[in-house]
Amino acid sequence: MATRIYTDLTIRGTTYPDAASAARALGVTPEAVRSAARKGRLDRVGVGRKGVEPMPVRIRGEVFTDAHAVAARFGVTPQAVWKALSDGDPDRIGRPQRRPGRDPHPVEIGGLRFASQRKASRALGFSDDYLSHALTRGGRAARERILAAAMALAAKGVTP
Repeated sequence: MATRIYTDLTIRGTTYPDAASAARALGVTPEAVRSAARKGRLDRVGVGRKGVEPMPVRIRGEVFTDAHAVAARFGVTPQAVWKALSDGDPDRIGRPQRRPGRDPHPVEIGGLRFASQRKASRALGFSDDYLSHALTRGGRAARERILAAAMALAAKGVTP
């Protein structure tokens, strides 16, 4: 019979005489206990978590157990957390994203001022992107239709 290498194993505060008795108590195989002892991860044996040890993450001074906890707290995916960590900017997690050059520009049509083309398009009764498409690709008829809608809105006395 071989000598027992893994004896007196302490797992989460309980000491077991050998790997077999620890395995019976924790509902795993003796090899799982021996493997965890070799890797120095006895605290995780029998809890159902496999893989690497979870990495604590600090976001704006708040410490989380892992990326999944951060993702749940800020409403993002774990991949977004890992990406921010690898970019070296974890504090951007959970903040509103700003895309450069995407700020709305005010637009004036027929004497009416609107905060953006999208808001103008909605106020004039068109789909969200109609105004943008009509002004970039549309012809004279599309521009006249937009101007007519703006004049009708001004005649109603509605201010955007």
